[in-house]
Amino acid sequence: MKFYRTLTLISGLFFITTGLFANNGLIGWATCNTLGQNGTTGGGRGQIVRVNTKAALEQYAKASGDYIILVEGSFTGTGVLQVSSNKTIVGTGNGATFDGFGIDVKDKQNIILRNLTIKNAKPDAIAMRNTHHVWVDHCDLSNSDDGLFDFTIGSDYLTVSWTLFHDHDKVALANSGTQHFEDVGKNKVCYHHNWFNNTVQRNPRIGYGMGHVFNNYYSNVSSYCVGYHTGASVLIENNYFYKSKSPLNQMYTNVSTAANYADAEERGNIFDSTSGNKKGTGKSFDPAQYYNYAFMLDDAADVPAIVQSKAGNVYGIEYEYLPSPANGAIDVRNIGELWWSGIENVQSWEVYFGTDPDSMVKTSTTGRSFRPEELLPDTEYFWKVNAIKADTTIEGSLWRFHTAPAKASKPYPADGELHAKLRQANTETTTIPTVLSWIPAFEAISYKVYLDTTPDFSDSSYQASPATASIAPGQLRFGVKYYWRVDAVINNNTIIEGDTWDFISDVYYSQEGITECEHMVLNGRAFKEEQSGVWFKASNNWVVSGEAGPGTMSSVWGGPDAICKVSIDYFDESDGNGWYGFYVNDTYVRGWAASRNNDQMVTVNIENVRILRENELRIAFYTHAGELCRTDKMNILITENLEEPQQLQPVVSTPYPPNQEMSMNIYTVSGLLLKTITVRSDADGRLSDQHWMELPLPSGLYFYTVQGENIPARGAQRFFKP
Repeated sequence: MKFYRTLTLISGLFFITTGLFANNGLIGWATCNTLGQNGTTGGGRGQIVRVNTKAALEQYAKASGDYIILVEGSFTGTGVLQVSSNKTIVGTGNGATFDGFGIDVKDKQNIILRNLTIKNAKPDAIAMRNTHHVWVDHCDLSNSDDGLFDFTIGSDYLTVSWTLFHDHDKVALANSGTQHFEDVGKNKVCYHHNWFNNTVQRNPRIGYGMGHVFNNYYSNVSSYCVGYHTGASVLIENNYFYKSKSPLNQMYTNVSTAANYADAEERGNIFDSTSGNKKGTGKSFDPAQYYNYAFMLDDAADVPAIVQSKAGNVYGIEYEYLPSPANGAIDVRNIGELWWSGIENVQSWEVYFGTDPDSMVKTSTTGRSFRPEELLPDTEYFWKVNAIKADTTIEGSLWRFHTAPAKASKPYPADGELHAKLRQANTETTTIPTVLSWIPAFEAISYKVYLDTTPDFSDSSYQASPATASIAPGQLRFGVKYYWRVDAVINNNTIIEGDTWDFISDVYYSQEGITECEHMVLNGRAFKEEQSGVWFKASNNWVVSGEAGPGTMSSVWGGPDAICKVSIDYFDESDGNGWYGFYVNDTYVRGWAASRNNDQMVTVNIENVRILRENELRIAFYTHAGELCRTDKMNILITENLEEPQQLQPVVSTPYPPNQEMSMNIYTVSGLLLKTITVRSDADGRLSDQHWMELPLPSGLYFYTVQGENIPARGAQRFFKP
């Protein structure tokens, strides 16, 4: 966004409007309050320093503490500029130039880079590793040895805006490739209003994380524009693609169950003289659940003119100050103080605040903070700050934020989730039961959490009173519908009762014989992969493959209480030493290394395993290097039946009302609900066997009940699935 300056003489003083042709400031992932960082503020609370030598720049950039570093002029050099946490580096005037050297950041947080030209850098113009909360804005990046901007190795919460990427091959990475466990659940990035011109690839390329790519202009991109892989979820929205190849590019596989597959949704883009894929997969995520960007979103048709005129270095960015909470922040708690970053030589500030941008209340202050009289939950607030100098007033931009609801909100798993994950990756070698979490309530100081298999909570449903917005309930049961509620406790010990949420996981039942691992419930870093003979042939042409870290395969025992021999077949690759473990419920039975490195199928036999009805059978693994723990099948042989044979009496099935839609519950023989489906009786009031024959259940005996309008109550009826 290019700054404009309006000079008006009022009572002998100049009134300067330092604003933008469109809405300005930081939005996107870098605004999020997480990881101990309330948005990205850089050195906003610190001292303002001006530097005009490379030595002075290096001194302040790597110093401890908060600094706003205003850079004057152009610097030539070699090597890299090391930047530490809590820094804002801004090129003054029409921008500052770094020629021959780039910026390097590792293990840091809260960094803002604006109005910089970086060229001829070795190896990268900007490289960040294990760094979070970063904003890169109005920069000009080109012609470096390797990448223009690499955001890798566990980095997270990035916004790149109004930046010109040009005349380069490898442009912008968010994750450095496959098999990077440190990136799992990270790489949340937003690229908006950037110009990618005369580039080749990675514009950007996103792996593992959630990417939001909107209002960018692509011109003369020769390989692909937006690349995505390995579990990424990318919304590609209102961009303009001109004379460019492959606007949307699935990097490694089109098999939707594979580890390296990713989702990308195309929405509102314009494709002008382009070739290659333009559709994506039709799936992504909703950025509005994390930040407000609607006020910044432009129509795709307007993007070429807006971005070409305003991307790259612009005049006057050093006059802009930034708010906390960030512009567009949502779910803001009842904070006591609003504040903003500083600019030079300000005598006082005018603060305008309210729920209506046209009727905000004015307050004056000499400090860079403001305490509203009262904030209300679930309310949008607008504010603006003017800087008063000796002979000038600088008018600020309009900012907004939305407060959190009074109740806990946005649960994980999501309310109504039908395929909830009951285990999650914890470390590079371990999984843990899924942690339940939510967005903090507006005024909560703690919570009371209830969890049960019924929505009618009792004292026994109470789980804990955490001070933070999460709880670890332990291992939950597969295929069981859970209900939970989070009550917020506020300062006066008032309890605000939460909504009742629910979720259920998938379930698969094993019986004596072979269980194909791809039919089991997969959690962590476990994925279905076809192996039909090109490399090796799996028993059912499919295996479960790992990718960067730990995973699990789980089923529930549907056979009798028994002593069993359990055999597990996997493909031992020639690169790396993985690991396996077998568990019954949470009891560790046996572990072994996948270390033969012979590219052969291996069978591991586990003798004398005691398994009871409804026990979870879990195959755990973790990968290493090229050993991805490709697991084929589990074979169970009952060596001793611990139960007396059951004599089941036949139940006569009477007709139902004809052509009636009904709800059918499917149960195990021990009464555990497996699945609820919708069925319809035929003209004679009968139910077709096809209803249950098509269910993804192992062969065996099951029971069902049917419910519907005008259907009298009757007992459970049984069926056998061959």
